[in-house]
Amino acid sequence: MKARLPAFFLGMLCGAVLIMVSGGVFMRYAPFLLVVDEPVTQADIAVVLGGGGGSRLRKGLSLYESGFVNHLVLVDRAKRDWAAMLQRLCPDCATTGKITILEGSQNTFTDAEITEQYSLDHNIEKMLVVTDPYHTRRASLIFKHQFARSEVQVRVVSSGAFGHRLAPNEQWWQDDKTLKTIWTEMTKTFIILVRHYEILAD
Repeated sequence: MKARLPAFFLGMLCGAVLIMVSGGVFMRYAPFLLVVDEPVTQADIAVVLGGGGGSRLRKGLSLYESGFVNHLVLVDRAKRDWAAMLQRLCPDCATTGKITILEGSQNTFTDAEITEQYSLDHNIEKMLVVTDPYHTRRASLIFKHQFARSEVQVRVVSSGAFGHRLAPNEQWWQDDKTLKTIWTEMTKTFIILVRHYEILAD
């Protein structure tokens, strides 16, 4: 029995080291798993989710001006949440019919629900959902699950702007704001996959 103890403890030590190394590698590359940026194709609308300090709206306007979409749908709690950004980035948007603002957002789940109703009411067949990089994975899971039983094609497009946060290929773990964002998004994404596991089967 005594002769087996060193081998047992050596196995435990090797296992612990393997877990630590695997965990370190996962954490180093985990941010890449959070970023979804599907190829941009022709669509009816671009759905721009609220927030982002203007980067999301800027991307949506770029898609519109490039001819990829015919209309922009902005989603947030209330119309006033878009006022300052629209005044700065597209003062003529409201008068030229480029945009529709959907109110009532509480989170990404309600964003998807509100957008689905709009899509049904306006016979939308294809949409591009625009949000910031670290939010794209969670947005993709939620929107594609929400639209899984419809014929609407959903693609999630990154705004490409990390703002004051570091990109996955930078030393993001040294920046508190980036570290907090990545940890929060990973946690929320994990919870979605656990509580709404049917997403994985869609």
